[in-house]
Amino acid sequence: MTVLDRVVTMRAATGHDLAAVNDLHRRCTTRTLCRRYHAGRDRLSAAEWGRMVDPALGHTLLITDPAADDVLIGFANVMRTTRDGTAEVSLLLHDEWQGVGIGRAVARQLVLFARREGFTTVVAWAEPDNRRALGLLRGIGARPDAVEPDEVRWTLPVGPR
Repeated sequence: MTVLDRVVTMRAATGHDLAAVNDLHRRCTTRTLCRRYHAGRDRLSAAEWGRMVDPALGHTLLITDPAADDVLIGFANVMRTTRDGTAEVSLLLHDEWQGVGIGRAVARQLVLFARREGFTTVVAWAEPDNRRALGLLRGIGARPDAVEPDEVRWTLPVGPR
């Protein structure tokens, strides 16, 4: 995928990718990690990563930089929720790669995947002052529909079941 002359690659994540994912966490700023998890996190446990790569629960993509020996620069998820037909999407992108359109391009891929998998709605959570996330969500057509303390749920219908 090429966005603004920056080439990145995406592939399905596996259980063997946990070390690279945790290395990505170490390279991200605390602010970026707090924006993604709505709390301070510096790594994922093996159990958490196992859920993220379990095909019965969802789909996780790794985003790499082919110009830097495919170093991991982000990952994104489409995960089943307890609401029928609804998937939750999320994205962690290294600070240096934010603001250049890669997040929006990846989000569009997540929406297409959710539609192909038969989901009718995708949701995402963002802090109300996270301008980049809010712009990304608006840019893919999502709308805010629920406000919790310190975060807003955004919803996007993706098609009939």
